[in-house]
Amino acid sequence: MSRPSLRTLRRHEITVAFARVLARHGQAGATIAAIAEEAGVAPGLVHHNFADKQDLYSALLEQLIAGFRHRIDARATTRKEDPLEAYADAALALDESSDTIAARAWMAVFAEALSDPLLFEKMRRLLDAEVLSLERRAKGRLTTRNASAVLAYIVGSFVFGAFAPRKAAGFAAPGAKKLLRALSTN
Repeated sequence: MSRPSLRTLRRHEITVAFARVLARHGQAGATIAAIAEEAGVAPGLVHHNFADKQDLYSALLEQLIAGFRHRIDARATTRKEDPLEAYADAALALDESSDTIAARAWMAVFAEALSDPLLFEKMRRLLDAEVLSLERRAKGRLTTRNASAVLAYIVGSFVFGAFAPRKAAGFAAPGAKKLLRALSTN
């Protein structure tokens, strides 16, 4: 396999910095200057690698979903978890694989998608794909409606956790597993 290009690496570094800035300062604080400072690059390099903020959000969404899928696969492989429980834990468990920056960045992407029609459509397609992914992992144990309910629970848990982190800590993954067991057909 070939090594990624310098441009690909730089885009990744800037996108990671964007996620950290969003997690710490929210959308209002996620200026190009703040992102560049976090990435350790000049602001012009951010502009050189990304057409606009929408491009940054799009790259962040792709990076977030790639990280999520990696966590699912790692859990299913190394921990030999049931594919549905691995999915729930990868999304919501509070353990060594948790990524609080990613959780906060997801919230920012969801919020931005409400006002950006292109990102909204990309998010809609992503959610549709995740429902299908969950159905595939369930191997016939979840209907589309039930897979949608599980995904809605996961997204809702992110929202609740963002606004009430102390009240939400630790409830989401076990709750998602109970919901998965209750909605599974066998």
